[in-house]
Amino acid sequence: MRVARLILSFVLMLTSSRRLNSQQSTSSPQRDPQALAVLQQAVAAMGGPTAMAQIQSVVAQGSVVPAPGTSAPSGSFIWEDQFTTQSHEFKATFQSGSLTQVFVSGHGSPGLVSNGKITKFAPYVASTTLPFHIPAVVLAGLLANTNCNIAFLGPTTLNGQTAVHIHLHIDTDLLQQTSSLQDWYFDPNTALPLRVEYRIPDTHLAFKYATIDADFSDYRAAQGSLIPFHIATSEDGNPRNTFSIASVSINSPVSTSDFDLPIGGGL
Repeated sequence: MRVARLILSFVLMLTSSRRLNSQQSTSSPQRDPQALAVLQQAVAAMGGPTAMAQIQSVVAQGSVVPAPGTSAPSGSFIWEDQFTTQSHEFKATFQSGSLTQVFVSGHGSPGLVSNGKITKFAPYVASTTLPFHIPAVVLAGLLANTNCNIAFLGPTTLNGQTAVHIHLHIDTDLLQQTSSLQDWYFDPNTALPLRVEYRIPDTHLAFKYATIDADFSDYRAAQGSLIPFHIATSEDGNPRNTFSIASVSINSPVSTSDFDLPIGGGL
């Protein structure tokens, strides 16, 4: 669904839909020690696992500029995330002139509000999402997920510089097998992520997806964590958007009502 693609640029399917949980994989996950060490070094470089576990909310604001030749508008965004031991709630707001779009988790009933028009999505869209603008949170979650396969693919070249390539995927069910594939690239000197390649399942068809590349740069300290303030994305190999973060607030009070989906609309 193209209307949601701009706001969905940093949504990743990581855990399964309840309707698919009965189809389980019997194979044991493979977790390469060398790959685990790379991920652990990356999380440590961005603040460490203890700091990541203490994050309860993140609010990031900034601007987005589309790639030349694309039809998407430029504008401003606010990404709002709330974490508990049981859930992850999110709200992504995009503003461009008279256009306002809000993609919200809806406490398990997600949807998109575009200038007041509500479009509801299937529950898996909310229950399987994590924010990519906080790479350390995503990586810490993958390290903690014993169902995640982690493979070391060795050194490679990325945008003219040496990078370490790590491949991850989860095979617990059919949705995971389709959507969870990720390829991460790390700077061997700083241990910071340079790029992640991942899949975004369609908002209405779980087994149809687009492949997103997100290049991270301009890491800055934000209340004990390192966060990339510049993120350039591509979709299926085509440049899409460049996100420039202006400010990040960690563990500021966030109301649970921010994540409500207004009543109305339909799938």
